[in-house]
Amino acid sequence: MTDVTEPDQPNDPAETKRASQHLLVPGQELAHRFKIVKLLGRGGQASVYQAFDTVLEEECAVKLLAADAPVTAESIEQLRNEVILARQLQHPNIVRVHEFYATDDFVFFTMSLIEGKSLQEVLEQPLSAEQCLGWFKALVSALQSCHENGIIHGDIKPANIVVTDDNEVKIVDFGIGTTTTDAITHHFSEGYTAPEVARSHVPTTAGDRYALGKVLEQLLAAITPKSWQNVTVKRRALQQLAAALQADEPERRPSLATCLATLEPQSPRRFIMPAALLLLIAAVIGFWLWRAAPPAVDATTAPDAPIATLGIYSNEDYVAIAQLVHLTLQTEPDLYSIEPSTIQRLVERLGIQPERAERERSRLAQITEADYLLTLSNKTVGTASQLHALLTVYPGEQVLMSSTYTVSDQTAQQLATQVSSQVKDYLLTAERSSSTTTSTSELALLEQLQAARSQDDPDALYAQLKSIVDADVSGYWKLQARAELAQLDQQFEAAAEILDELLVRYPQRADIAAQRAQVASQLGHLETAREYYQKALALDPQQPYWWFELARLKIIQGETQSALQQELTQALIIFGQRESDEGQGLVLNAFGVGHLRLAQYQQALRYFSQALEYRSAEKYPQDRITTLGNYATVAAILRDFAAADAALKEATTLAKAQDDPLAVAHIENERGLLNEEQGFYQQALVHYKRALDLRLREGSPYVQSQSINNVAFINFLLGDYSLAEVYWRQALQIVTELNETSTLHSIQVSLAHLLGLQGQFRQAEQLLAELFTAADISPEASMAAHIQASRLNFAQSRMAAAAESIDEAIRIADEIGDTRGLTESLLWEAEIAFHLHQTQALENNLERLSKLSESFNREQALTFHWLQEMLRYRLTQNNDFTTLADTVLAQNWSQLLEAKILTEVAFYGDFSSSHPIWQRLDELNNETIYASHLLYLAAQDTPTAQQQLQSRLQRFPDYWRNFELYRVLSSDSAKQHAQEALEQLLDKMNEAQREAYQRFAQL
Repeated sequence: MTDVTEPDQPNDPAETKRASQHLLVPGQELAHRFKIVKLLGRGGQASVYQAFDTVLEEECAVKLLAADAPVTAESIEQLRNEVILARQLQHPNIVRVHEFYATDDFVFFTMSLIEGKSLQEVLEQPLSAEQCLGWFKALVSALQSCHENGIIHGDIKPANIVVTDDNEVKIVDFGIGTTTTDAITHHFSEGYTAPEVARSHVPTTAGDRYALGKVLEQLLAAITPKSWQNVTVKRRALQQLAAALQADEPERRPSLATCLATLEPQSPRRFIMPAALLLLIAAVIGFWLWRAAPPAVDATTAPDAPIATLGIYSNEDYVAIAQLVHLTLQTEPDLYSIEPSTIQRLVERLGIQPERAERERSRLAQITEADYLLTLSNKTVGTASQLHALLTVYPGEQVLMSSTYTVSDQTAQQLATQVSSQVKDYLLTAERSSSTTTSTSELALLEQLQAARSQDDPDALYAQLKSIVDADVSGYWKLQARAELAQLDQQFEAAAEILDELLVRYPQRADIAAQRAQVASQLGHLETAREYYQKALALDPQQPYWWFELARLKIIQGETQSALQQELTQALIIFGQRESDEGQGLVLNAFGVGHLRLAQYQQALRYFSQALEYRSAEKYPQDRITTLGNYATVAAILRDFAAADAALKEATTLAKAQDDPLAVAHIENERGLLNEEQGFYQQALVHYKRALDLRLREGSPYVQSQSINNVAFINFLLGDYSLAEVYWRQALQIVTELNETSTLHSIQVSLAHLLGLQGQFRQAEQLLAELFTAADISPEASMAAHIQASRLNFAQSRMAAAAESIDEAIRIADEIGDTRGLTESLLWEAEIAFHLHQTQALENNLERLSKLSESFNREQALTFHWLQEMLRYRLTQNNDFTTLADTVLAQNWSQLLEAKILTEVAFYGDFSSSHPIWQRLDELNNETIYASHLLYLAAQDTPTAQQQLQSRLQRFPDYWRNFELYRVLSSDSAKQHAQEALEQLLDKMNEAQREAYQRFAQL
């Protein structure tokens, strides 16, 4: 860079003097070059002026060290450092800094002149979502450029962000910026300083992200509510991002890349029956958990982290003794022993050699976050081989104990008793020790318990737990065995009570908290389960499976974005540090499922592809089958049917080689989806039924309910509504018994939809009432229920209520970032606008939907096309729908959608009697689905059809379309009924609806 000084400049910058204690005046020159124009801003340490560069003949800005600021070598070097840092950055959203000057009178530097206001000023006025999100994206990109160049800003806040006259943002003031190598700062901006920076006085990139989260929070607060409808990024997703960026723990803050990914638009999904798709995704999640979940957490195999954390490593000769020492120490409330098998896996995977060097032990302690390490190895004394126990403390590896034990005349239980006794003497004071001595007979029982676990024999495990309950063992082991027996007997309430008692005695035991979380999950108490996993992870944050389980619970409860950014990211980091292919494959697959749930299909496909790299056919065939099925699901949704087919073929080969009927069932299920996405509903039904048959023979009730739901849904699409209802009620009974609320609520929505279509309004409303009063309803289920409530209200002429319900569905979809639900809601809102002759509202709706059209599936696209044609008809009165009808007739569609569109165009259009639309409508005509049946009769200009229509209308006195349908009839009584229907309809409309419909009625 250029470091410009005057020739007479003193050699020691500390001796620099400034001539004036006053502000500079217009016309005053600095360094015989920069002519002051005016003061732009003034702070405690510096002032900024607009100036004219007489050499380059252009405007610039000058930042001048304040006259009353301490003038030392340190302060001058700080400014010089600021310039050096800022000149490294060339980014459109970072102010350009030029040259540094130190003269006898002044210390300053020059930079580009920015015309505008600080973001702090701008935030005082209402802003649009589109503007704020654009600014935030620019800030993320600018900060990313800083960090990539090894530069930390250190003072991100609205006052240091300028909004230019061109409405762009620029980051300024690197006065306390620093390189990422080393720096200390004593400058803080209240409210924007991360906790760890406030403690250490060391700026970090994570600290910059914390401050960025604060800025995002303020941007969101300034956004006007109505402007959210103009952007595809959802408010709740950004609120969650802002909160995540302000996490107390720096490692839990999302990366800047994650911030940019959150700002990307999300893709919508299918139109027909969103609840059914929710069930499809629930099935994917269920299979993912069924296939890939880690072993059940229990207090003897999960690591913990109370006051003192101990890791035990042994060479291959003393594995049994290490395990027995670990089991003995389980009874100590203030000592936490990490499961030795966990230590052993880390040692093997990471090539650590704890026996050989202090550095290797320190490495192991750092990875496991252990306060102490116990290393068991061989030591030869003379000709005798002895057990050497080395106990060390970290950080700094100080030796606490180095003891040898003769092994030739002692059992493993005896040796373990001696070692554990010494370890307790060193690590626990007399007050903290449980004073419990584990007998060799008790150790023998515990050794047999471990053997039963390793054999994966439920009967042997049950018998061993019973023997421990009946034996003379410590209170801890009795309670633990009782809790596990209760779990095996599925007496989860009893298990919860026992574990609560254990937690009172051992409040710092992370493994017991995790076990309690598992039981809460089995009871369906998801919030309680989350609380206990959070407690367990606060005690022992190095347990990736617990992070995974917490993420699973959050995803089930609709907090998918947060789970992706926080818990799953933590799990992936830890598995990566441990170089665990199995763990990384598990979490990457979970990332895919999370993005699938968010309808972010390209991201889901990418994660499933990455998971397949870890889940090899040789090492993890079952896991690979799971991910291949998930990959096929997304590929089918994205209409890459060849890729989906190839994935399922590979999965089928693996499943047959494994002789795994449940894996085959999963693949058959995916084959069903593949055919369904292509409109091959009969073929889809064949595959779904095969999956159901296999699961009824060998699957759990949960997966059975998923297959039953799939069969119900495909029968619904095929128009066999009675059979669909039978299957859905069967699935409903299963999930009710399982207390599986998310699936229960989805099926209730599906049934309410079907019953409403059949005119069984009271039953449908009863189901929705149960949903709306459920304490544990998820946002997705609430949104779907509001869509169906809108449909029911609309069908019964309650138009104002219908509009309120769909508005609420759209609000929820926006809030949770569910583009799939948003698409469904907007399509239905557009249909309401069409039927009520709200032409401008219909036009606005279609314009918003057009922004989502690239991700429409085939039936969404058809629905959107139909509504576009209806808008054309409203605007031009051109009722030629031949092209649309031919499109519908040429392909396979769900019967519900096909019947709706064909009856609508037949009613409004002018088709010859020989057109094939009439033959197809004869085939589709179904009195059960009354809406399309009534319109079908009205479309036929025959006396018989009119007579039938008049008779049918009497069954539905509150139907919204009665005014239009009675006007088709020629009888005098029909005219009277039409007038009564109109008055009834107008009475239940809001003002905007009433005004539009009255204009139509008067034509």
